Amino acid sequence: MAAIVAVCSFGIWLLTPSPTGKHVEPSAQTVLASALVDPHDPAPEATVGPTETVPAIPSPAPPRRTILIKPRPPVPVISKSPGFITLLGDAQNDAFFYQSSYSNPTGHYGGDWSPRNITNTAEGADLEVRRTPSRSGPFTGAEMKTLKTYGYGRYEVVMRPAKGSGLVSSFFTYTGAYQGTAHDEIDIEFLGKDTSRVHFNYFRKGRRGEFATFDLPFDAAEADHVYAFEWTPDRITWFVDGKPYYSTPAGDKRLPKTAGNIVFNAWTGKPDMQGWHGKPDFESGAAAHYSCVSFSPYGQESRSCSDLFLPQRPIENAPMTADISHIPTR
Repeated sequence: MAAIVAVCSFGIWLLTPSPTGKHVEPSAQTVLASALVDPHDPAPEATVGPTETVPAIPSPAPPRRTILIKPRPPVPVISKSPGFITLLGDAQNDAFFYQSSYSNPTGHYGGDWSPRNITNTAEGADLEVRRTPSRSGPFTGAEMKTLKTYGYGRYEVVMRPAKGSGLVSSFFTYTGAYQGTAHDEIDIEFLGKDTSRVHFNYFRKGRRGEFATFDLPFDAAEADHVYAFEWTPDRITWFVDGKPYYSTPAGDKRLPKTAGNIVFNAWTGKPDMQGWHGKPDFESGAAAHYSCVSFSPYGQESRSCSDLFLPQRPIENAPMTADISHIPTR
């Protein structure tokens, strides 16, 4: 250690200018000390001997110009729940879906929800409506809903609605007073009295938007088809077998803005609903069949039901106009 201190002290002494202001002839120690200097630091010209001059070490090159990239605006999100796909059936995850089990003394449903009316098979889930007396009326229905809520994105279902006057088969998003929010909703609905038609509907704060009903080129109760809607900040677009059928008007103020549960159910209503869905005239145990449900968040790509299912008869041309019909306010 003493030797290192002596060398360092000797090197510093050699680098100190003489009293006359002249540089001292460099020695081996001086060269060693100068090697410790950062070569990127600018340095004045150094002289070797009384006349010979060596060029100064050049300054480092200026840094490259930084190009600022304007960040993209964030994708609108009203729920952080991730995308998913489920084939229901035997592989159904009870921790993912809730099977409704409660009465409906108020509102438009004509019976209690009963988990006994849900049958899981290898091909999906059957949701039945039975003529079984309950606390809410002479019927029981079936309903499943996600435990999480979902916002902007694409919602898809592969289903066959129940057939028979008085029956309703639905796939929709919903949030309302039970969740402590305003009533926001987006629907795909079928009436069992005429399953060759599909109904599209939506609500914002309990106020219904410009709903529409379309004739289909098939009987929806006879085979599985893919039904979907895309919900974005500025519109909702509904699809049948991948073909767009209907979009909300531009600048619509009644678009939902609150994330909701994904719900699908089969039911019949109270007597005051018969003007819409018809008089209950169906066989007990009539069922709506659901074989796939998926959600893809807005701005993201994930597997969906349409990736797995091909309709038996693809629709060549979707209708351009809608037949507006009455849908009761909920």
